[in-house]
Amino acid sequence: MTMKFQGVLPQDPLSHTLAADPTGMQKLKAAASKNPQAAARQAASQFEALLMNTMLKSMRSVRFDEESPSNSLDTFQSLSDQQMVQSLCERGGLGLGDMIYRQLAKQSGFKPDARQMAALQSNGPALTAQPVGLRSLQAYQEAQAASAQAGVSTSGSSREFVSGLLPHARQAAQQLGVAPECVVAHAALESGWGKRAIRNADGSDSHNLFGIKAGSDWHGKTTTIVTTEYSGGVPQKKQETFRSYGSYAEAFSDYAQLLKGSSRYRNVLNQGQNMYGFAQGLQSGGYATDPRYARKLVDVAASLAQQVARI
Repeated sequence: MTMKFQGVLPQDPLSHTLAADPTGMQKLKAAASKNPQAAARQAASQFEALLMNTMLKSMRSVRFDEESPSNSLDTFQSLSDQQMVQSLCERGGLGLGDMIYRQLAKQSGFKPDARQMAALQSNGPALTAQPVGLRSLQAYQEAQAASAQAGVSTSGSSREFVSGLLPHARQAAQQLGVAPECVVAHAALESGWGKRAIRNADGSDSHNLFGIKAGSDWHGKTTTIVTTEYSGGVPQKKQETFRSYGSYAEAFSDYAQLLKGSSRYRNVLNQGQNMYGFAQGLQSGGYATDPRYARKLVDVAASLAQQVARI
């Protein structure tokens, strides 16, 4: 079968490549040495294609088992999607490529090619700087960030994370009067499934899976790292001091004592299976500055429920 995309690709030698071309990166590097401006435009377009491919892949993954295609059809569909996305991006895409190109041009010290920009904008209905387009893109990026940080993963590493911590989580959950998946989900959200573990100065693990800071009332070991805090809904990088523990058992025990011992978190306690109430109690108590913290935590817990039940 031969796939044709007539009247789609612009007249640019670098754009006449297949999406699955293994030499694409080498060609882009060669073009960058000869014509940095053209290469910057192509790099921006490829980044936009990567985002759109991720969107398509996410949508394709949501289907019923009886609708699942064979491996060969799945591969063909993936390649077809990649080619379609590349073609769309070369016609203007979502407008993200244009914004990236302008930023690259600014950082590299050259002005965007006026003819290139005019051609791109005339090739298709790009959402270059329209508020609706930007809001849609921002919503997608936030959803992707929530998943990446926390928790719609069903990989082997996430299952290992759950099974390794579940005994500690069950003990803490019993003290708090909540379901174990509430506690595991909270640890997953704060630590990125353990991949964003807070480290001590010597590189060792602080075992602080819950991102608990070291206030004036803490007399144990501490570690200082750069973290993300929200001010007025805007994320900012700040240096903060966190508690450091000798083991996960110690960390979970301190976590339970923190929530039980503070009136700020009284709405967290005794929520049972009510994950929404647990998450809202944490957010209203000021556990984190992220305005979408409760929503993210509920999403993580929903993906964990079946895993916890099987362990």
